[in-house]
Amino acid sequence: SSEGVSGAHEVYDPRTDRWRAASAMPTARDHLAAVGFHGRVWALGGRASFSGTQYANVEIYDPATDSWRVGPSLPTGRGGIAAAALTDRILVFGGEAPFRIFNATEMYEVARERWIAMAPMPTPRHGIGAAVIDGRVYVPVGGTEPGFAATTVNEVYTP
Repeated sequence: SSEGVSGAHEVYDPRTDRWRAASAMPTARDHLAAVGFHGRVWALGGRASFSGTQYANVEIYDPATDSWRVGPSLPTGRGGIAAAALTDRILVFGGEAPFRIFNATEMYEVARERWIAMAPMPTPRHGIGAAVIDGRVYVPVGGTEPGFAATTVNEVYTP
């Protein structure tokens, strides 16, 4: 695409200090989130361009077979999301679609293989990250308007 989205996928080996090409991600996209969960890498959401397709795709990479499979789609396609993995669930936060910022918090429920809505973030944001510390999920900063509109908000999700 003219905006340069890619399905490129590379794997780093710290023992050899080298990168190697791996099976390409099936859906080329940017502004997605990726998280390690149960020995696999989950690629979640993303977009083709700011005003183009906003993906709800979930694709799961298995490093043992260097292959991808389709996972359960997100409830809403969007880019600029954050994801965090806990022992028994994946959480996805916020995001952006053309001219809309999300405050959504969604949880992948492993037992029923489905996404469910959780309490929304107090501050809708995109372009965010998430970090799990002592069982709590920290979702700092991000943009509060389409494009770049930085904030210093740091919110904590307690499961």
